[in-house]
Amino acid sequence: MRKRDDPHRYCQDACADVTRCGPVIVPQHHLQQCKVCSESGKSCGPSGPPDGPGVEGSDFVLYVSGITTERCGQENIVAYAAYCQLEAELDRPIAGYANLCPAMISSQPQEFEGMLSTVKHEIIHALGFSAGLFAFYHDDEGKPLTPRFASGLPAFNESLGLYQWSEAVIRRVNRLWDIRGGVMVRHQVHVLVTPRVVEEARRHFNCPILEGMELENQGGTGTELNHWEKRLLENEAMTGSHTQNRVFSRLTLAIMEDTGWYRANYSLAQRLDWGRGLGCDFVMKSCKFWMDRQRQRRHAVTPYCDTVRASPLQLTCRQDQLAVAVCNLQKYLQELPLEYQYFERIPDVAADQLPFFGGAVEIADYCPFSQEFSWHLSGEYQRNSYCRVSENQPDWWRNYGAEQYGPTSVCLYQKSAFVMEQCTRKMTYPDWGSGCYKVSCSFQGLTVYVQDRSFLCSRKGQLLSVSVRVNDWVYNGVLICPACTDFCDDCPLPHQLPPINTSRSNPIDPCSSSPGLAITLWLLLLNLLPLVAGLLLCSS
Repeated sequence: MRKRDDPHRYCQDACADVTRCGPVIVPQHHLQQCKVCSESGKSCGPSGPPDGPGVEGSDFVLYVSGITTERCGQENIVAYAAYCQLEAELDRPIAGYANLCPAMISSQPQEFEGMLSTVKHEIIHALGFSAGLFAFYHDDEGKPLTPRFASGLPAFNESLGLYQWSEAVIRRVNRLWDIRGGVMVRHQVHVLVTPRVVEEARRHFNCPILEGMELENQGGTGTELNHWEKRLLENEAMTGSHTQNRVFSRLTLAIMEDTGWYRANYSLAQRLDWGRGLGCDFVMKSCKFWMDRQRQRRHAVTPYCDTVRASPLQLTCRQDQLAVAVCNLQKYLQELPLEYQYFERIPDVAADQLPFFGGAVEIADYCPFSQEFSWHLSGEYQRNSYCRVSENQPDWWRNYGAEQYGPTSVCLYQKSAFVMEQCTRKMTYPDWGSGCYKVSCSFQGLTVYVQDRSFLCSRKGQLLSVSVRVNDWVYNGVLICPACTDFCDDCPLPHQLPPINTSRSNPIDPCSSSPGLAITLWLLLLNLLPLVAGLLLCSS
């Protein structure tokens, strides 16, 4: 409780024997002396040990733990965080915690960036991006954006279990939402409307009438309202699940500055491509509306997709072309809520089954998108499909497309499955469509490397006919050139390009090597399963 014109908080009736910040016991020397009031609130005074020295020279104390708590037992929870104590005058968090669930911590080198991003994500929750703090945001002059009672606190919303923010911070907005059957329904969302967030959201999506940035409307306590909307900012690091290639964008820096407690260095923001420049129809309509409009214009439905994830996999590239991906459109055991039924037709799917199909990530409003994935052998993690991590390089006997993972590799489309040949044997891998290959840039344009062979990509869509030897196998396949400008800053002008043709390497005679590993290769293949996953990141 608080008293009028008194910055201190008082315990009622008694002080606790132990003070915790999340699951962590706070050391006694970090604590001020407890102040307590009688049950009637009239008799108040200090109680217990005197003030500790605190943590000298600090603006914020973060208590980090790795404890298997009850919350860690919830499905796919990687970590969670919150603030514990606010500064008296401007309500700035001065202490918080982050708990990493031990069973979900990975020591795999190729997962380091993801784990680091998770820790940053949780710290940002504790510093200010939290539904529990929205009512405490201030403007640039230090004035609260939400009115306060005489106690210094805003109103408390019992149904949400949170202090109630004002419409200067968050507003409810109804969207006109297209669903299957030519029907339009109302889709209610919460939109963060602080000044810098509005400015950045309008600029990012190229939508001058956008009210602000949508907050997550699904995922339950800890995810809902505590993150950006996944449908609109898929791989932004402050969305509610880790799916791929997380980046901390200008939007996240904007909300931290709009708390009234920080100044952001926008030069350190990472580029976010998802939704960039796609306009009001993308950001203010359902993904069904967007996909239908793109089809009418004979454009790709990117950044969404409409291919059912099935076996064998139809591999594609992630939107930024830095990872092999699959469309996460799948069939659910139950019909999706009507609001999230988007498909009028899907090839080879009966009409009465369409309500069961949607994207695998619920908090993206069931909108399907191409997603990187990981391979598991007998249930054990092997590697993932991000091209620029060398540790993702498959063993040579599992390298079915003559791929090369590394810091200069990108995802390229395959026109057909690679054929692996020995003198009297031929094999193809059933999952194909894209792969990771090393590239470089020069004044001539983009060069693609497959094993020890190099191929110059003169034009987007040019076909590269590949024939290379890997140990006892000859690999034959065709790659499709991307646009040089997708990866290179300086590219030849149209009049500088050579004539259109197919680049090809001389075919290699498969009979010049001995037969070898066909049986082993297929036995291994049977147990190597790709897995698409989304891990939840929460705020308490």
